[in-house]
Amino acid sequence: MGKVITSIDITPDGFADGQYTIVDAEFFEFTLGLLADTRTVAFGRNTFELFQGVWPPRLEKENATEWQMKRAKVLTDIPKEVYSSTLKMSTWNNSTIVPKIDAEHINTYKQEEKGGLLTIASPSLVAALTEMKLIDDYYFCIQPLIAGKGGVRLFDKMKLDSSRPLKFVDSKQLKSGVHVIHYQSIY
Repeated sequence: MGKVITSIDITPDGFADGQYTIVDAEFFEFTLGLLADTRTVAFGRNTFELFQGVWPPRLEKENATEWQMKRAKVLTDIPKEVYSSTLKMSTWNNSTIVPKIDAEHINTYKQEEKGGLLTIASPSLVAALTEMKLIDDYYFCIQPLIAGKGGVRLFDKMKLDSSRPLKFVDSKQLKSGVHVIHYQSIY
């Protein structure tokens, strides 16, 4: 069965800003493992625009590292959905703009025999999917830094009708100091 999975980077003090994320070859290998079982990657508008500005141009850079080229190719080739009511067009291959988060649409990914939906970053999208009880697996990538400031705190504006219990699955320490903690939702 397919799943809805999220990979979210966060500092110990709760900031989910991309500026604090350590992206290196080892982190990419972790992400590549998640992408291997994914049919579609989902983004909120801000993260999508950031990724669209970084990864497709990497395919044209002669001085990009091998892992950067591989990540750029994988992200360009995989189908992408950007959830936004304001974005009108995209220049990134295989991208679809979805104007509203619809539980029925998201649940179609769970009906698939293989694959599913993976959100990368996109704190507002993660919060909305959490509120709707649609996320099956969370990968919290704890960055080794107390940010002290930033634009987005994870789950800062979320209002839940009840708590969302999680079951610990495993964790992994990367050489960079990033600690990846995997939880499954218990509904």
